[in-house]
Amino acid sequence: MQIVTHGKDTVTDMKNKKHLFLVGNAHLDPVWQWRWQEGSAEAKATVRSALDRMKEFPDFRFVCSSASVYKWVEEFAPEMFEEVRERVREGRFIVVGGWHVQPDCNLPSGEAFARQTLYSQRYFKEKLGVYAKVGYNVDSFGHNAMMPQILRKSGMNAYIYMRPAPHEQDRESDVFNWIAPDGSEVLAYRILDPYCFNFSDMDKLEGRVQFLNEHSRTDLDELPFFYGVGNHGGGPTIRNLELLGEYAKAHPEMELTYSDLSDFFDTVRESGQPIPEYRGDLQHHAAGCYAAVHAIKSGIRRSECELIAAESYSMLARHLCGKKVRNDRFAEAWQNVCFLHFHDIMDGCCIKEAYDDTAYMYGMAQNIAAVEENNALQTLSWAIDTKSGADGLPVVVFNPHSFDVEECIQVNKQVYGVTDADGTVIPHQLVRSSTKECYNRDDTLFKVKVPALGYTVYYLKESADGEPSFESSVKASAYSGYRMAYAPEHTVLENEFLRIAFELHTGYIVSMIDKRAGKEMISGRACVPTVIDEYSHDTWSHGKNFFTDVMARFGDAEVTVLESGPVRGTVKVVNRYNDSILTQYFSLEEGCDRLKVRAHVDWHEKHKMLKLAWPMSVEMPRAYYEIPYGVIERPADGEEEPGLTWTAIKGEQGGFAILNNGTYSSSVKDNVLYHTVLRSPIFGDHNAPRDSESDFTDQGRIEFAYELMAVGEEWSPVIKAAGLLNKHTSHVIENRHEGCLKELGFSGLQVSAENVIVSALKRSEDGRGTVIRIYETEGRETAVTVDGALLPAQLDTVLTPYSANTYYLPDGEKLWREVLMMEDVVSDEEKH
Repeated sequence: MQIVTHGKDTVTDMKNKKHLFLVGNAHLDPVWQWRWQEGSAEAKATVRSALDRMKEFPDFRFVCSSASVYKWVEEFAPEMFEEVRERVREGRFIVVGGWHVQPDCNLPSGEAFARQTLYSQRYFKEKLGVYAKVGYNVDSFGHNAMMPQILRKSGMNAYIYMRPAPHEQDRESDVFNWIAPDGSEVLAYRILDPYCFNFSDMDKLEGRVQFLNEHSRTDLDELPFFYGVGNHGGGPTIRNLELLGEYAKAHPEMELTYSDLSDFFDTVRESGQPIPEYRGDLQHHAAGCYAAVHAIKSGIRRSECELIAAESYSMLARHLCGKKVRNDRFAEAWQNVCFLHFHDIMDGCCIKEAYDDTAYMYGMAQNIAAVEENNALQTLSWAIDTKSGADGLPVVVFNPHSFDVEECIQVNKQVYGVTDADGTVIPHQLVRSSTKECYNRDDTLFKVKVPALGYTVYYLKESADGEPSFESSVKASAYSGYRMAYAPEHTVLENEFLRIAFELHTGYIVSMIDKRAGKEMISGRACVPTVIDEYSHDTWSHGKNFFTDVMARFGDAEVTVLESGPVRGTVKVVNRYNDSILTQYFSLEEGCDRLKVRAHVDWHEKHKMLKLAWPMSVEMPRAYYEIPYGVIERPADGEEEPGLTWTAIKGEQGGFAILNNGTYSSSVKDNVLYHTVLRSPIFGDHNAPRDSESDFTDQGRIEFAYELMAVGEEWSPVIKAAGLLNKHTSHVIENRHEGCLKELGFSGLQVSAENVIVSALKRSEDGRGTVIRIYETEGRETAVTVDGALLPAQLDTVLTPYSANTYYLPDGEKLWREVLMMEDVVSDEEKH
């Protein structure tokens, strides 16, 4: 037989299968072309149907993923949930997936995947007595290269997926050992489309078996057979099961087994057949979804970062003030975020009404994070003896990160001076306040230095008293000459590290000098707002992974100097295209070598994408992207790629990274890095007729921020800078009072290795210990010590390259234990 792949014939001698593992399932999209309320109703009906089939067909087994489905059933129909519990005990109702939903597997952060595991696997164990052992993401659009490690450390040793399909990623076998960069591996199987096959007569069933025999890429005798009604739920029908019984009788040469999937994988392992290995991520399907519906992506990003920080601050308040950590509140918020990770939600593929619902879900999560953070910080700032410092109004600045931080903060006061706790004068600058229209005053900007997971106190002088002047390298200079045909007309922004020139009529950056090296950093006009025509793309951009049809560029610029030292210089650039307006605030700060940009676009385009093009001076460029707990290199061929908080272009002499605060999509073509801001297809456009009533995504005001920084040998500085962009320090303006905390500066955590990042510090879910999660960033074995006042005992461990490890310390003990992400002890098997 022949298999056609990528337009070329590939001859194979695959044999007919002797053993089919029958996987009865109902792919349940809790949200898609319906709202979650309808999805929850269908979940209830589907589970009822599966339980009924078990009464009628005593051998029938049903595979069901997603803790959200089980929780709905438990809430809506407790008596039916008891039936589920009994069928799970019998081994007929099979828990797979181990997560709250079937999430997108590229965009959630590493810590977000850990929370999918934490709350869902613990729920399955508590309510049903089992952990899911098979990872199950049959409809997710791509799968990051760290997934095997995340799965193994979630208690799962096998993986089922369907996308990318054979025409999207050519694989030598549908069954393979998938190996993560840290060496973790799972046995993976790619389903042949579809994941739910519904058949009403014997011809269709026999045709499906023949299709699997002809197209399956494996010499194994065994193969899973997925059947049932799906997407909107349903599951296996009576007719499905009757026909399978008839087929088994008609084909005694074949063995048919109602399957829980683990039996299939166990059979493959025991077969002794050689299994191919694969290292890397599984891409590409629906490349356009990683830039669709900006609000959901930025809402999820902010929720993840705010919750992690609030939890860390709660641990700080627990240690210093004895305040209780409210794990139940964090669990409630995180489970909302985990639901929003569902692939069709996070990837912007749902109907518009669904996103009206998601707004209050991430809003609720962010509100819980804000309340818990404020509770912790107000408790802490009130306990600090602010009377013991310098004169003035105290401001307590808190750092949620596991590394020391320097950054500028803006306080809601117009003052005459700023000092540290010892009275040393700190340069400050008056900048525009949101209260301007009411009070006609400014805010105060100054740079703070705050130790890891700690605080520092500064003091504001509210009266004039010989305010000193400060020399500064920061300045922004507007072009003041005559505009002439052959004369360069540039506005310049610079500090001790960078000198940036803006072209007046376009607003583009035409020069960016690294003053330390005396080198030009760009190879052409940079930060060019580029409009891509994607009329022929649907919402997912099925089958179209390159966005290269440039139709226009924003122009008609207004370039204005907004601020000029001593702390910060800012140039405002306003560009226009049709009825759309892009406004960007480019800033350089004293002592900081990163270009920082705040931006918003008032977007009124349809079937178009907005990219910012950065041609960089990099020889032999290579493209790198952040993925959960790691970094991956992909070809610099212009293909649209998913990534987390940064994308980098790098050569032998270094390179550059663009950090983002909620945009997940980009591309690199040779030495040009294209930062994708948004795209505006029709909601849920899936090749049905378009009409005048269609709603378009991302219309109106979209806010975003990004930074440009140089990249050296190590990735950890990029990861830390991106972490700070996504979660800044927090501050409380206090009054002068006595307190039990006499130190005006405090550090709660120290990490001995720069290439080790703390992903989470939290109270254990059992309420009887401390949990810390750390990961290695550079791909080298690292001995690390994590210590500090917030840890009951010092953690000394060795991280293997690119590993993400979780450790648990019971109260009153001194020896940390490595555990799974659900905070259960790691067995020898799981350590493999």
